[in-house]
Order: sequence, then C-alpha cells, then structure tokens
Amino acid sequence: MDASGNSEAQSGYGTGFFLTPPGGTKTEIDEVTKVPFAEESAETFEKTHFKSPGRRKEYGVGMIEPGEDTLEINYIPGSPTDLLLTAAHNSGKPHAYETYLPAPKDKWWKVSGFLIVKSRSRAIPMNDRMTQTINVQFTGTSAEGSADAQPAKPASGGTGGA
Repeated sequence: MDASGNSEAQSGYGTGFFLTPPGGTKTEIDEVTKVPFAEESAETFEKTHFKSPGRRKEYGVGMIEPGEDTLEINYIPGSPTDLLLTAAHNSGKPHAYETYLPAPKDKWWKVSGFLIVKSRSRAIPMNDRMTQTINVQFTGTSAEGSADAQPAKPASGGTGGA
C-alpha cells in the first residue's frame, strides 16, 4: 500500500520465462500463461523423548525441499518452444531457469535456479485454445533480486518461435 492507503498491486503482464539446457543457449519460452515457482518447505524430524518438557512433542528442522509446480503455455505443436520442452523432458537433466516479473518503477524482479521437467500434458479441446502443462521439480536453491531488464528476444516470424 502507498502512503495514502491505495493498493500497489499490478498485473503480471510482460512476465518472461527462460530455460537454458546444460551447455546450451538461454531461450524464452513462448506463449506462457502461468510461471512456476519453487515453494520451499523445510522437512522436520521428531526429537521427542520421555522427559520432553510439558509432555509436548519436539521437532528439529531437516533439509529444505524446493518443491514442484507447473508451467502452463498455449500449445503450438512443433514450435521451437515445444521442441525445447520435449528435449528438456527427454534429457532428464536439470535446466537453468529465469523468470522476470514486472516490479515497481519500471524494474524487473528476477527469480532463477534449476529445474527438471518431469512431465508434459496437452489439452486439445474442440472449441478453445490448445494448452500444455509442464510439471517441473525444482532442484537446489533459487535466487531472487532486482533486474534492470529481461534478456532481449530476437524477433520471430510468427507465434511459437523462440
């Protein structure tokens, strides 16, 4: 909220999602409708013993699980984005990702890390757009910070070009 109590919420319009295969080139994923985020959760383990204070269970903190989410796109069969996501799924290897979110004052908020493409599903309805849902598993840590701009995308000749 600003000093006058007005909301500072903004649209996600302009958000960019980029994927880089191991030893490959960073490529913007086209036609994105939902970007995935690591929803980290700390695992716990029980430390309770016969003399735990107040007859209460005790816990410790273990490893942090980076989590899973879905990337959702308009599905363009055979497009460079489709081919990249197919290759990422078939490789089974972690890929670097970067997401650029609109931030205040004409800046960007960059979220980056590594993910594995676990599965891809496609929906081909009769009277609506074709879509693809890509299930990803985040691996390792992610980083967040301010960025002045998204990477520039070369012009393409039509939809589905990466």
